[in-house]
Amino acid sequence: MTHLTHKGRSKEKGATLIVVLIILLLVISVGVLAIRVAIVSLKVATNSQVSQLNFQSSDTPLELIVQMNPTTLTNITNVIGAALKEHESNPGAEYNFCYKPTSTSISFAQTREASLLRAGSANNAVVEDGGVAGFCDLTNDYGSNRQAVVTQVAVSIPTDAASDIPGSNLPRGTNTSEGTQLPKSMLSTQRIRVITTAFLPAYASTSIETLQRDCLSTSSAKISDNFDTALTAKQTLAECLANHNVPFSTQVQEFNYTNKLTQITAPGS
Repeated sequence: MTHLTHKGRSKEKGATLIVVLIILLLVISVGVLAIRVAIVSLKVATNSQVSQLNFQSSDTPLELIVQMNPTTLTNITNVIGAALKEHESNPGAEYNFCYKPTSTSISFAQTREASLLRAGSANNAVVEDGGVAGFCDLTNDYGSNRQAVVTQVAVSIPTDAASDIPGSNLPRGTNTSEGTQLPKSMLSTQRIRVITTAFLPAYASTSIETLQRDCLSTSSAKISDNFDTALTAKQTLAECLANHNVPFSTQVQEFNYTNKLTQITAPGS
């Protein structure tokens, strides 16, 4: 009897070991799955935070433009005023500047801190004026003290009028069937396009130096506005950033700059 009982206990110990191993395997599997879920959740949360940060940074310059005094906005010392002036004699260019909210010495959208770009024959743009003044320094020109986001702004005057209604750019109140007599009060409108691109250079698949050289330098400058028909094949700053796997947010906003001419005194009076 004693001999038979000893064999039964040996079998029970073997079965217990197998059960323990199965349970341990299940615990390990659940643990690995939990880690994977946590990693995925962290990536989703990070991507969401990056997207929100980029969106807010790209939206801020647009709000500043809306709030600016129209007289200051259209002055030649401001990039919008300079873009309007450049368009009169040589349309098709765009002014680029870096949004530097942490700077205490540079005012927003100043022409002296901007670069004048024009699309070249290849993907790279030609820097006609300003040199590197309008390009963000990816190691220094951050949008906040967090030193994460950089925001590049481009201002251009659209030249493609294919989608405009015939006569839409004529002063309001003009009747072409009645000759050239001007009305007592008329309005003329000019389209202004502003493109903001906010991005995190630290997330690039290449070094920051390579990113600066390939996308934001005088030798490899990129336009931001390729919406006009003649420019659709040109590489933009956003496309250059995408090629380097940089997370970014681009916003495009069009404004109408309106001039009003009012006749105060009748001719000959």
